[in-house]
Amino acid sequence: MIVGAILAGGYGKRLKPITDEIPKVLVEIKQNFTIMDRQILDFKYMGIKDIYILSGHLGDKIEERYGERHMGMDFHYLRESKPMGTLYSIRNLLEQLDDQDVILRNGDTITDINFKHFKDFSANSEFGMVMLVTRMKSPYGIVETNGDMVVSFTEKPVLDHYINSGLYYIKNSMKETFFEEYNGKDVEITAFPEISKKRLLGAYKEDALWIGVDSEKELEQARKEYVGREDTEYGYKKDIYGNEKIHIKEYLVKDGYEAFLDGGCGHIIRFLSGNGLLEGTKRDAYSPGSVFKIESDMTVRPNMTTRLEVISD
Repeated sequence: MIVGAILAGGYGKRLKPITDEIPKVLVEIKQNFTIMDRQILDFKYMGIKDIYILSGHLGDKIEERYGERHMGMDFHYLRESKPMGTLYSIRNLLEQLDDQDVILRNGDTITDINFKHFKDFSANSEFGMVMLVTRMKSPYGIVETNGDMVVSFTEKPVLDHYINSGLYYIKNSMKETFFEEYNGKDVEITAFPEISKKRLLGAYKEDALWIGVDSEKELEQARKEYVGREDTEYGYKKDIYGNEKIHIKEYLVKDGYEAFLDGGCGHIIRFLSGNGLLEGTKRDAYSPGSVFKIESDMTVRPNMTTRLEVISD
């Protein structure tokens, strides 16, 4: 059995004054849809039945919003009266569990990874803990030089380095490691290095959207991503453009899932990435650049995570 947990005790100082009255996890990324709402959806689609909220500052606001049961899941609250550090928070969580594994995540992150793959990879791996790592994007433009001459300039490229993305699968077998004697309050400098030293820390990599909402700049990025967007079990659908003559909707369909598309006279489907099968009155294989006219209901069944556009008039 697997439970979900969210680290939600931060003050959100870089998002003030928004976080003067609400915790960072309850900041909206679209109308009446918070960062935590998105994370709860991820757990629901993974089949998680119990979610533990590790809160502190303004934790009562979280309890008021979700209560003891929400979207068919049971919520359990572990609220600190003062900040004790992430190591304490995780110890407090693990003391509540019996033999369950836990998927733990920082409360300020949004990602479109395939959680089914993440869960299966982690549970079936030889590692006691698996961490989602994501490619680091440079916060600055990169300048290439030849002697004293600038030869090229790249604006904020993705670097060949990985960062901890704040999403973890922790097996029950790792529990004792978190209760060893450490000099520090945060797991990043205490338990995590110890698990790595034991060669029991794995890395899960996937090229997918990841946003750490730590400032107004990242919040703006998240809100821009969510304009016209609706999250679904298979990925998302998003209104891209529309006027009196034409409407464009984008879909992300993860492999291992399928998406149903309503047919309509004059509808065109264009595949941007991925490959798989498009099934309706007949079956067609698709790949990036494939274009089909759809006049009946159709189903997209990816072999590889797929992005597509449906263009209708």
